[in-house]
Amino acid sequence: MPEINLTDNRGRDARVFTSSVSSPVHYRWIDAEGSQAENRKILRATMQQDESALTAKAGGLDELSKVLIAGDPEIDLENFGRFLNETSRVYVNPENSIVHHITHWEVVRDPEGNEKERRPKKLAEPNVATEIPLKWTGRLLKKADAIRRFVFSGKMQIQHSNGLTYDFLYSMAKELAASESLLLLGAGPKGNEPLTFRRGGLAYRGFLEGRVDGTKYALILHLSNQELKKPAE
Repeated sequence: MPEINLTDNRGRDARVFTSSVSSPVHYRWIDAEGSQAENRKILRATMQQDESALTAKAGGLDELSKVLIAGDPEIDLENFGRFLNETSRVYVNPENSIVHHITHWEVVRDPEGNEKERRPKKLAEPNVATEIPLKWTGRLLKKADAIRRFVFSGKMQIQHSNGLTYDFLYSMAKELAASESLLLLGAGPKGNEPLTFRRGGLAYRGFLEGRVDGTKYALILHLSNQELKKPAE
């Protein structure tokens, strides 16, 4: 299980484990005849049968329409409909040649959706299990306010590995449960940086929730990378 380095309200830190939270629901899809159904990737078209390739080969749209009437150059009977098993994503240029060196751009938009800035995307390094633990910022947000301000895209459960880390996490969960609030977690020396779990991955704001039931506890890290803002009138 992935690790996370965490600090409590007394400045103590410990490395604990995280696990994804998912609903244990299993589905079995069957068709009208009761047979097992499954998802399959099917080849729909090739680059040689793309509209731009056919237009360039024919010499224009008018010429292409005549070619389409006379035959079926847009159909590859040998390849169309094939099942695809192992696939990899590649990037191509306008000439449909594979590109090996690319630059990802990050687009920043305002609440109205207008583009504010366009910049090369930086590959952020993971910062949740480094020597600098995630800070207990002390910034609490009521649960009712949090669900109206942020869009939560995922959550992780924080788990102990021994008796010492059990006491460490249980006390955190108990304090947060009593406050009925979410705690904002921050990375970096000042605790003001977003959380990044893998290199080049999305950066999230982390909100820690605690629940207790007798000697049992649940410490849940909610993740958000989008804030709800009212557009300007």
